[in-house]
Amino acid sequence: MHEISLIVTCLVIGVLLRWSGRLPDTATKAFGGWVINVALPATALRSVHQLKMDDGWWLAAATPWIGAILAILVIVPLCRAFGWSHRRAGALLLVGGWGNTSFVGLPMIAAFAGSQWLGLGIVIDLFGSYLALSTLGLAIAAVASAGHFDRRAVAKRIATFPPFWAILIAFSTNDVPRPEWLDQLVEALAHTLTPIALAAVGYALRLDRISGRVGALAVGLGYRLLLAPLAIFLMYAALGRSGDPVAQVAMLEMAMPPMLGASIIALDHDLEPDLVALVIGVGVPLSLLTAWMWWGLVIHP
Repeated sequence: MHEISLIVTCLVIGVLLRWSGRLPDTATKAFGGWVINVALPATALRSVHQLKMDDGWWLAAATPWIGAILAILVIVPLCRAFGWSHRRAGALLLVGGWGNTSFVGLPMIAAFAGSQWLGLGIVIDLFGSYLALSTLGLAIAAVASAGHFDRRAVAKRIATFPPFWAILIAFSTNDVPRPEWLDQLVEALAHTLTPIALAAVGYALRLDRISGRVGALAVGLGYRLLLAPLAIFLMYAALGRSGDPVAQVAMLEMAMPPMLGASIIALDHDLEPDLVALVIGVGVPLSLLTAWMWWGLVIHP
């Protein structure tokens, strides 16, 4: 798949750039600054425009929120039990609590469920993953970075977070026609998200620093790839809707690897960058196997 080859290539480019010594140690911050201030807002403006919403999709759109809240209930107590720092807890909440429901998730939907369900995937990504990241995810990053909860500081960060404003603008102008040149500009900027975000992760990726992080890596990936999709599967099963195609797509999206946007926010807040890069670097290829496993369970319960 083109998307998978691009993921691997951009990760490798990031690693090679670090090895080359051609960029400063702060390059990850620069990459992250572009993603947060330009690429993520452009992605929202591109994806929301003229998006049609089906009334039966709201529960599916809520599943990323459910996954993120469940991550808090599961990961925070584990971090306390293991005596891990608040920065490690924040990193695990971001990379474990949010799945890559767009760049990896949408091709997976097309491959497994069919391209007719891509609209639902976009709704899950925007109303679920993207909106939750711009509010709850940013609040988690702010608290984990500061070590305490400051209501005003958190509110200020959310209110000045460019992707959050992009979502509001995108929703309010959803049906407003755009000139072709503006669509092309937004599309071009949005396409920079994946290469630059993955290059940032690759630049921070240090496999030689896995020592002392194996347990945290297992917790992050265990929740992201196993527990989160299991929880959504059980929720739909309890509702008697596990055979519903909408539910199946929602469960597939929940089985996606860690979200690039969440990892960039974690890196930008200096939440254990080595661990964040490891979770992404290991989680993306591993998810190809686990997502296939979950899809088999979903369609043959």
